[in-house]
Amino acid sequence: MSQENVEMVRRGFEAFNRGDLEGVAAEFAPDFEYVASGTIPGVGGVYRGPEGYRRFQEAFWAEFADGRAEINELIEAGDQVLVSATVRGRGKQSGVEASWDFWQLWTVQDGKVVRGQAFMSRAEALEAAGLE
Repeated sequence: MSQENVEMVRRGFEAFNRGDLEGVAAEFAPDFEYVASGTIPGVGGVYRGPEGYRRFQEAFWAEFADGRAEINELIEAGDQVLVSATVRGRGKQSGVEASWDFWQLWTVQDGKVVRGQAFMSRAEALEAAGLE
């Protein structure tokens, strides 16, 4: 099952890169929860349900043009998938190119993504996944 979970997460990143907000949340459970830790500058907090996550994504697309998330590493961890990625985009107001690394931990149950959490450091993400 864990390889299926990895592919599910990969499909979400592909949808993000297309700007397909519906596609990003297509495999989320109705009670999905995302904990944003400010990996997108100025956006943090808890977002509930697929609609909440779409609002989180809209905040990114409102600030950045040409946004793209490049997966650096995917680590299977049972019902969880740890992602190391780099986001790149050009500020819509400033025109300045920006990039930053981030880590996410996605939890899958019964074939649906039930939780996602962003981290500012690899150590935090590994600890949360129990992979220290």
